[in-house]
Amino acid sequence: MGLIAEFQLNSPDLPLTDAVSAVPDITLYIERILVVDPDRPVVLCRTAGAADGFTAALADDPTVETYRRIDERAEGTMYRIRLRDPPLPIYRKYVELGTTPLGGVVTVDGWWGRARFPDREALAEYRAFCTDRGGTFKLERLTRESSSDDPPFGLTREQYEALVAAREVGYFEVPRAASTEDVGDRLGISAPSASERLRRGIDRLLENVL
Repeated sequence: MGLIAEFQLNSPDLPLTDAVSAVPDITLYIERILVVDPDRPVVLCRTAGAADGFTAALADDPTVETYRRIDERAEGTMYRIRLRDPPLPIYRKYVELGTTPLGGVVTVDGWWGRARFPDREALAEYRAFCTDRGGTFKLERLTRESSSDDPPFGLTREQYEALVAAREVGYFEVPRAASTEDVGDRLGISAPSASERLRRGIDRLLENVL
């Protein structure tokens, strides 16, 4: 099992930095990376916040080769973006080290990343790669990868099951399509117990993701 690292990266040479800086109220969530050419990965990402002008900002970003909107909802717009090889090619280094990216957030303050590294040596090499090219790297959390049977993000089994049940019955939909009573019925527990598990689970999830 590898190591799960959560870290902050900051450099004007990071991909998508110019586009996000042009629209400073936006937060960009990297949801998936598709790779055919490591130098030109395709990212699927969703915006959050005031995104007016972001499409135009993508057109001006030198690290963006092509882009298109593939989904638009009230909570944000999904983009499919093919990146050019940026001055700080963080994804190419992921590939070289056998590292798996698990999530990314881009804001005006830089990149937040979560990735699975094979060992501490690979993490140290990645950090040196970034700092040698003028970036700043701040490790925020390092944990050993848990068993595949364990719930993710440090959740307890009860918290994980409550969150899954809440999503399945529509508790997180807008407008909300289910109540804590509905979640409790799905789990076979009372509404107050379901509410407590959800609150604790969301708090733990935010603690380990943000």
